[in-house]
Amino acid sequence: MREPLGRSRSSRTTDEWYAVKRAVEQAFPFYESISEVISLGLAGPLRRRAIRRLERFRKEWILDSGTGPGVSSELMLRDEFAKVIGLDPSRNLLRSTKARLSDSFYPLQAVAENIPLRTGSVAGVITCFSLRDVRDRTQSISEFSRVAKDEGLLEIVDVGKPDNQLVQGMIRAYISFVMPLIARALIGQRGRVNPFRMIIPTFRRLSTNRSLTTQTMAIFGSARFDQFLLGGLIIVEGIRRRSS
Repeated sequence: MREPLGRSRSSRTTDEWYAVKRAVEQAFPFYESISEVISLGLAGPLRRRAIRRLERFRKEWILDSGTGPGVSSELMLRDEFAKVIGLDPSRNLLRSTKARLSDSFYPLQAVAENIPLRTGSVAGVITCFSLRDVRDRTQSISEFSRVAKDEGLLEIVDVGKPDNQLVQGMIRAYISFVMPLIARALIGQRGRVNPFRMIIPTFRRLSTNRSLTTQTMAIFGSARFDQFLLGGLIIVEGIRRRSS
């Protein structure tokens, strides 16, 4: 198994990184259903919106970074994408996802900061609700840019951090107090730990929505973003423009 990078510009410690990894593994049986509720019904639609933007690359290689339980990969394969690479640091999640999906799913155990693929080898990259958990966001986006071909797309779907301080405070209150209570009630007797609480420290470290878009633009060459729920959820799209 590939370890996370030994040194990172982010403030996430190695212990926290492994805690996030364990939390996702623990949440596997009920991850998607609870995510849909705590996102107020938008997690699924936003995934599908991002996937639709990649549809012109159906016959080419697509990288699903932070594939986790394989929700995005499964949606793409149902939509007749031919070759989906599921990248994740968790061997357990990759094994269960591979067993569930078709031969068109190719598991790859690695971290986003160090992707063992050739430069320009994929047509598109999608990362849904996982970029927030990487140890080094800049390095991860740089790796996405490296493996994407010219004019290839990056689709980031994730929790957002609004630039407006008042709205940001409202989103922070929901994530810190309301969301954990909803998740705990839905988990019930299925688990003693509430893995969705890991989003709280993650939110504190997030860049604002415009900062993430600016960062993506600087690395990819072109980027735009769409906000939902007052900016509490976001899709950032990067278009790979290689310098001549």
